Amino acid sequence: MSTTVFDFGRNRQNVDAVFKALESSLARMPPDRSGSVEATPSSPADIALGSADASPEVFVSYAWGGESEALVDRLERVFAARGIAVVRDKHALGYKADIHAFMQRLGRGRCVIAVIGDKYLRSPHCMFELMQVAARGDFQDRVFPVLLDDAKIQRAAERVRYVQHWEAQIRELDEALKTVSAADLKGFREEIDLYTEIRRTIAELTAILRNMNTLSTQMHSETDFVALVDAVSARLTARS
Repeated sequence: MSTTVFDFGRNRQNVDAVFKALESSLARMPPDRSGSVEATPSSPADIALGSADASPEVFVSYAWGGESEALVDRLERVFAARGIAVVRDKHALGYKADIHAFMQRLGRGRCVIAVIGDKYLRSPHCMFELMQVAARGDFQDRVFPVLLDDAKIQRAAERVRYVQHWEAQIRELDEALKTVSAADLKGFREEIDLYTEIRRTIAELTAILRNMNTLSTQMHSETDFVALVDAVSARLTARS
């Protein structure tokens, strides 16, 4: 059966639901004549990157550079000392690797550490990763946030500024698109759909993060991230 599925904007969640339903249905099919159940073909991303549940991996979502990346470097060493692999884009992605597929893989991760600062909340790549985690369900169980001091999400007025940022991004791109022909704009339309989806979900996601006792970066640093490592280890152990 040849089928084309488009996953622009919020339809991505619908596409995920369709494939989950198909996989569930195929799993219930009776054995074929050889006595084995026909396997569901793996996606190119799974073939290239492996299953998110294959080993006790911990994914990390962060903005490159500055305090965020320095903190992730330290986290990598702390988790390695406990025998836990930290999967991050700079190490997991080779030359010409599919960045979008990696972000989707991260979204399926059992444990995702999100190092969230102001730059993160204004980054389309970072916000896409966070939305991928949320779209897969169990957001509060699977995400382990570390909030940097410049992530201004405690007050509603501060969170509104991030909504304003994404509305400005939408307007800027929308106005730019009006200056060119409407033909052959694939890629641009997907980007404006992404901005729109971030604008739609950022208020809810930041409200959830605000309500979690994430501890300060100073507290994490002084204890060598023991609370974070223990929480992640407990989640990984509960898997079995």
